[in-house]
Amino acid sequence: MINTRQKYLWIPCLFVLFVLASSHRVGLGQLVAAAEPDAKHAPLGSSDFKPTPERPVGWRGDWTGRFPEATPPRTWSRRTRGSTTDIRYQADKPTGNPGSASHALEYFTVKDWLVAGPFSADDPAVNLSMDFLQGEAKVEPVRDGKVGNTTWRYLRTGIETQSRHYHNEGTCGDLNVDFVYAFGNLPETVADEKPTVSLDNKVAYAHTYVYSPAAAKVMLRLNYSGKALKVLLNGTSVDVKHNHNVEIPLQQGWNRLLVKVASDEAVKATGQNSWVSLWRFAAYLEPVLPVSYETKNIAWMTKMTGRSMSQPIVVGDRIFVGSNMTDLLCLDKKTGKILWLQTNTPYDALSDTQRTAPEIREKLDPLVGSLKKLDEQVVIDINGAVSPIGLPSAAEADFEQTLKTRTDAERAIHDAFAAISRKKYPQMYKNEVSSSNATPLSDGEYVYWACGGGMKGPGSYVISCFTLDGKRVWSWHDGGSLGSPEHGTHYSPALVDGKLIYAANMTLIALDARTGKELWRNSPDDWQNGGHGSSSPQIVQVGDKPAILLNRYLHRVSDGTVICPSGLDTWGVLTPVVERDMMYNPCHWKGWKDPAGFITIKAPGHDSKDAKCETILALDGKDVTMPTRHPGAVFTVASPLFVKGVVYSIEMGGGLTAVDTNAKKAVYRQYLDGYNRYNRYLYGVAASPTLAGENIYITDDAGYTHIIEPGQKLTEVNRNYIENIHLSGLGGNPSKQESFYTSPFFEGRAMYLRGEEYLYCIRED
Repeated sequence: MINTRQKYLWIPCLFVLFVLASSHRVGLGQLVAAAEPDAKHAPLGSSDFKPTPERPVGWRGDWTGRFPEATPPRTWSRRTRGSTTDIRYQADKPTGNPGSASHALEYFTVKDWLVAGPFSADDPAVNLSMDFLQGEAKVEPVRDGKVGNTTWRYLRTGIETQSRHYHNEGTCGDLNVDFVYAFGNLPETVADEKPTVSLDNKVAYAHTYVYSPAAAKVMLRLNYSGKALKVLLNGTSVDVKHNHNVEIPLQQGWNRLLVKVASDEAVKATGQNSWVSLWRFAAYLEPVLPVSYETKNIAWMTKMTGRSMSQPIVVGDRIFVGSNMTDLLCLDKKTGKILWLQTNTPYDALSDTQRTAPEIREKLDPLVGSLKKLDEQVVIDINGAVSPIGLPSAAEADFEQTLKTRTDAERAIHDAFAAISRKKYPQMYKNEVSSSNATPLSDGEYVYWACGGGMKGPGSYVISCFTLDGKRVWSWHDGGSLGSPEHGTHYSPALVDGKLIYAANMTLIALDARTGKELWRNSPDDWQNGGHGSSSPQIVQVGDKPAILLNRYLHRVSDGTVICPSGLDTWGVLTPVVERDMMYNPCHWKGWKDPAGFITIKAPGHDSKDAKCETILALDGKDVTMPTRHPGAVFTVASPLFVKGVVYSIEMGGGLTAVDTNAKKAVYRQYLDGYNRYNRYLYGVAASPTLAGENIYITDDAGYTHIIEPGQKLTEVNRNYIENIHLSGLGGNPSKQESFYTSPFFEGRAMYLRGEEYLYCIRED
């Protein structure tokens, strides 16, 4: 299993890496220095920062998510060239050209509406033809204007105006005009009660005004749930099918868009003692394809070989990032060109002797050779397409086919291994999002990386060590024994005391960093008692020694044995934040019916048998967690950010909470006004908040980045968005918008942001 053909030098390093939801702390030097860097070394975010064994670079930079010396842009954008870029919309009746009441289209989404209703309809499908407005083709509503026995009410779509926050049923996959919310008399905060009025067999209207500076054609898309729907543009009927766009003509100036939806059963009970709205719609105005783009403060865009949650890191003049199933990419920081690409399949961990086996020579060698040639061609093609603007949509289809051919070639390798032994070699690509979700980490001389995993049980993993020039030092493979969590594997490795630490499902393992040989493994947790099991391992100070925190326990580095329970009660994929010997969990799991609380735990001062963690602060969930319209837990993927005693945490729906650990209270809880949609496979806000210089950057699933000031109130400095219609994207965003899952990396004046399709270098010229 171990490839040791090349000499490996001893690396006295110490670090921790993880992905998707985590904290910070790694390396003995960091344990000693905590957040304050050594005066002899440049702080993180500085262009002069250089990783060392004592100060490695990895997930969220140094695992704190803080880049204090960075000076990145506050403004950037990528927009489609064409009519949608110039469109404005507003709910209020206009009196002239667009003013402060109007909004630009963000990701083609119409958010502001006037709604009226409900009107009774014994047979909704038939009664949809009834004109309840007595002139609906000519209606020009005003806010609070009378219509029959009701009025036109203002509604801005957002997470807070959805009747349910139910990700399993996908109710927040769009920013809906939710008529159940509008007319159901729901409680203002956490709600499990159904509407107090009957909404079955009703009709309601929603209206908005759309401004186009010139006559133009756009694509109207309506995602809706209801018995029947009718759409009028400037009084003319438009035939719309669910989640299919249709071309519509906008006249120069203001246009009237009226949407009429009938319900039959407005509320549906679910199998989890809850309910969802069946009376809602979301509207999008998309450009007519093909489209090209224009950008601001984007230095270059490099096509990725496939989707992944791997974050980029910068080491000197190079960038390292995981991609697709098992690709580790190295890019030139200045140009965005790929310098080398290394795949990491079980084949790479075979010894020379193992590769002489007939089944390997006959079945695997030809497939590996074919993939290598495709790798070389893909690098050439990607480097030829690097630019500050990216590919136009007309060129995307051919490029995606090239990438698919290469991906299929790698899948053939995994399938061939599985044919040899499915138990030993379960396919690595059977993982949520990708197999390459780990973030690389480096001590300045070597790069370590892990990939693989699976879904709900089986999992195959490869961990590798490379020189910065891409020379493989060793690779290690484990097939099947580690298992995989429900939603795939999103862990990353750590280096401490010469041991490479990795976690999979509920198991910790340690490899010898010199050889890749397994030293120990420990599995104290299980699904029932350990929670969701996707928190990545991290280093916490126990007395004068480093220890490993994973899920419910602290572990000794020497042999992986349990020191004591952590008391953090993590659930989901959030990894708590660590400051020296203090551990902060803003998603303290208390069960399905109670909101998650906030807890601060102090690690013991020693690792002897009577060691115990101490609870320093425990706050009730009703006081510190975002109120949600669902009886279950707040679903949090992003890990928190600790800045000057305040812990910032954001849940999937874009609800930002700031808890002052000194004042022992939440100083604010507020939904960000972004794109913020989520369902079971559309992760909403998954990227962890990051401090760059003096500001906090928060990026959601669509690449919408809010820049806020740290402090006792929510003060937004700016907001930026990147439009990219990713035709073959798998992220599930409406309008095929590219998905973004990872936190940015900051160095000097540059910000490196990874999306489903591209790695973006954002920098002011």
